[in-house]
Amino acid sequence: MKVGLIGAGAWGTAFALHLARTGKKVLLWVFEKELFDIAKKTRENSYYLPGFTLPDNITLTDDIKSIPEFSGDIILAPPSFALRKTAAMISEELTNKRVLILTKGIENGTNLFMSEVVKEITLGKARIASLSGPSFAKEVAAGIFTSTVIASRDKDLSLYFQKTIHSNTFRVYTSDDIAGVELGGAMKNIMAIGAGIIQGLDLGTNTLAAYITRSLAELKRLGRSFGARDTTFMGLSGMGDLVLTSYGKLSRNRLFGVELAQGKNAAEIIAGQKSVVEGYYTVNAVYNLSKKLNIEMPITEELYKIIYAGKNIQASLQDIISREYKEEEY
Repeated sequence: MKVGLIGAGAWGTAFALHLARTGKKVLLWVFEKELFDIAKKTRENSYYLPGFTLPDNITLTDDIKSIPEFSGDIILAPPSFALRKTAAMISEELTNKRVLILTKGIENGTNLFMSEVVKEITLGKARIASLSGPSFAKEVAAGIFTSTVIASRDKDLSLYFQKTIHSNTFRVYTSDDIAGVELGGAMKNIMAIGAGIIQGLDLGTNTLAAYITRSLAELKRLGRSFGARDTTFMGLSGMGDLVLTSYGKLSRNRLFGVELAQGKNAAEIIAGQKSVVEGYYTVNAVYNLSKKLNIEMPITEELYKIIYAGKNIQASLQDIISREYKEEEY
């Protein structure tokens, strides 16, 4: 079986390695010309996922048009800010293709979910599903057991990708709540930044537990405005991914928060990163979305102010702590 995969970041490369282990022939599109040349020669993605050899059933290409020619199954894994531009390069070729989106985020400016971006680009002519859940790239690349969820309004498509991707070390569930699954995958990147700040300031596990619980409540509050089910956020793309990225040492978003707690400037941290910190972009989109929908999201608002307005972290903490008395909501 052949699968075309677009995006050779850490997550895209790790997913290609997973597919290769299941016997698939994978054509992997590499955006950076320098990385393409290096990886083709060394059989290793030294930029984003060093230490893993690419097997023979993974072929690299720098020609994105060759991906839809190679297979009817297309997997998209570019950063959220690059998804629209990337998909637009092959928009016509995606007609009637089965498309699985690995990217987690919300597009700045339009406030669209990743599936909505691809739907808009393809004029609704592609069959679209999204994958989310707690899945560090390095662990997937190493074959460590992982559980994820595929969401689509097209149940047959979800079941198709479930059978295609599932393995003994990569368990796949399905859901028809694509809004909830995509929102959970996007929001956990934001909330992991705050978790990193808490850990960077050594505020303790009581504080971190309270923060994660309230983060989940904030996620549910926003999700209801999109018709997402509360129960979705108790699953893999909600609580599962939130716990992973808030506690896991491999989380780039968590590490970004730790660095913010150390007094580093947000823009300078991002400029020095090779890998993408999705929460940096998503917090901007979600903050603006919350204001547009008039939804109270105090954690997101304070993180936005810290990252984009340079608000003092201690002042933000004090503003959160001193909020008025409330009845606990779920």
